Amino acid sequence: MAFFNTFKSGDVVPASGSYAVLHSTPHKLPQRSVHVEGDKFQPCRLCPLGVLYRLEQPGAQWPLFANPAQAMAAC
Repeated sequence: MAFFNTFKSGDVVPASGSYAVLHSTPHKLPQRSVHVEGDKFQPCRLCPLGVLYRLEQPGAQWPLFANPAQAMAAC
């Protein structure tokens, strides 16, 4: 997968990591958000043409913990 691939609202997140977020209407500045592989990219109710997402920094897979106490103990 290349770093320049662009995804849109509703697509399945192909790889965990930090994504550049570009809204189709100029109501927000460009931003970054973290997404987890297998989730779906969220839509924006103010953008009729949707939101574009571009992988900027791949993320490492972390184990999911059953409860917050386990997660805090790992820190």
